[in-house]
Amino acid sequence: TEATKSPNEMVQFHAMQLLYQIKQHDRLGVSKLVQQYAERNTLKSPLALVLLIRYTTKLLHDEANEGRSSGSIQDGSPMAKAGYSFLESSLRHKSEMVVYEAARSICNLPKMEPQDLVPAISVLQLFLSSAKPTVRFASMRTLAAVANVHPRVVSKCNEDLEALIGDGNRSIATLAITTLLKTGSENSVDRLLKQISAFLTDIADEYKITVVRSLQQLCLTYPSKHRVLVGFLSNTVYL
Repeated sequence: TEATKSPNEMVQFHAMQLLYQIKQHDRLGVSKLVQQYAERNTLKSPLALVLLIRYTTKLLHDEANEGRSSGSIQDGSPMAKAGYSFLESSLRHKSEMVVYEAARSICNLPKMEPQDLVPAISVLQLFLSSAKPTVRFASMRTLAAVANVHPRVVSKCNEDLEALIGDGNRSIATLAITTLLKTGSENSVDRLLKQISAFLTDIADEYKITVVRSLQQLCLTYPSKHRVLVGFLSNTVYL
C-alpha cells in the first residue's frame, strides 16, 4: 500500500498490480481496493490508473453477469454507480492512455443505453484527428465495434470517419469505410460507393474482403439499394 504513494510511476504501477494479485479471489477485497483508489485520486501513474480502470470494469461486468444489476449500470448498486462515475471522470484525465482506456471500457460495458455512451464517443471522436496513428487506430477500432450495436450513436462521427478514408494507414481507412457503411443513411450510399471505388484499387485483398462483407450487410439493411450495391460488387471483383 505504501508503494502506491511512491513518486515513481513504475513503482505505483507494480504496487497496484501486486495488490490486485493478492486480492483477486476476494471480491469484497477487490471492490474495496477499487473504491479506495478511485475516491482518493492518489495514483499519478497513467499505467496504474489504466489497471484501476480495468479492475473497475471487471467488477461492473461481474455485477451485470451475476444479475446484481437488472437494468442499466447507472441504475444498479452503489458500487456500480461509483464505478461508472470513476470511468466517466477518467475521460477528463490529461493522459491519452487513461482517457482511451476509460472510453473503451465504457463502450464495452453491458446493458448500456445509447445516451450513456455519448461522453465516451465524443472523446473517441476527438482522437480520430490525432497525429498519432496508434491513437487513431485504437479509437477507430473501438468505434467500429460500437457501430455494430449502436450505429446511430456513432453516426455523429461520420464527417470525421469520411476524412479517414484517405488515411495513409490502410487498416484505419478500412475500419473507417466499414464503419461508415454501418452508420450511413440510405441517401449517403451512392456517395460512399464513389469514395470506396477509388480506395479499393490501392488495398490488399484481405482489406477488400472486409469491405465486400460490409457491403453485403448493407444490401440487407437497405433492400432498395440492392441493385446499385450488387452492381458495384460485380465491378470490384476485377479490381
